[in-house]
Amino acid sequence: MNIIPFDQKGSLPAYLKNADRVSLNADLITPSAGGFPVISIKGKTFAVVRDGVRKVLPNPKDPDSPATSVDVVIVRANKANSKVFYAKGYDKDSEGAKPDCYSNDGIAPAAYSKNPQASKCATCAHNQWGSRISDSGSSKGKACSDSRRLAVAAAGLLNDPMLLRVPAASLRGLSEYVSMLDKRRVDYDMVVTKVGFEVDAESPKLSFRAVGFLDDTAYAEVQEVASTEIITNIIGTAPTAATPATPALEMEAKAEAPKVEKKPAKAEPKAP
Repeated sequence: MNIIPFDQKGSLPAYLKNADRVSLNADLITPSAGGFPVISIKGKTFAVVRDGVRKVLPNPKDPDSPATSVDVVIVRANKANSKVFYAKGYDKDSEGAKPDCYSNDGIAPAAYSKNPQASKCATCAHNQWGSRISDSGSSKGKACSDSRRLAVAAAGLLNDPMLLRVPAASLRGLSEYVSMLDKRRVDYDMVVTKVGFEVDAESPKLSFRAVGFLDDTAYAEVQEVASTEIITNIIGTAPTAATPATPALEMEAKAEAPKVEKKPAKAEPKAP
């Protein structure tokens, strides 16, 4: 038997080039605790949170300093804005903590929200402008923050998709960027996008710039990755099973349900 060195760069056996290969590796790969990695932008620093461990991305030009931008491919995006609410407010320690209430479609709380605040996002008090006041009292906002969920992958590692939450302050910039691509008849998954930070913004505000087109091989790989289940989990469009009503929704349902008054069998029904 002829053993071929694993790191050989020359010709390889024909079976390794078989596109119809059925991979057995998935049987032995332990899924990550969070299901997928997340790109963190806390403190205007790019980091990847994987299995609960936060690793700051280094600057390629200066490994001792954090990266000021990342080159990614936007694989897929949720069409709707997501919403996240923390009862005690969001601070630096909230990253990684499950919010009290959240929505992936901006219409209603997700099935797995631990403490839904209303039956519909539109009528929720925390989703109204002015429900949050800045610490300095100089600005108003919403206690339930908006964001857009993107499934992105590093330009050189397309089969490792991650979640990037684009915060509310960056949504206009994202829209303008994609509109520019649209005018050139280019979809966002056809280009490498450089994501950076707006220097003058107090809180993390992202910027977007196209730096190049994908080649045919990379574009085909993006389409393959986009069809996988992990992408729907990342962008929050995966179907979820129905869960029992939570106390908050039960209370709201009771408050909204009309009262039915028992009447004698022969009595005429009263107007509501």
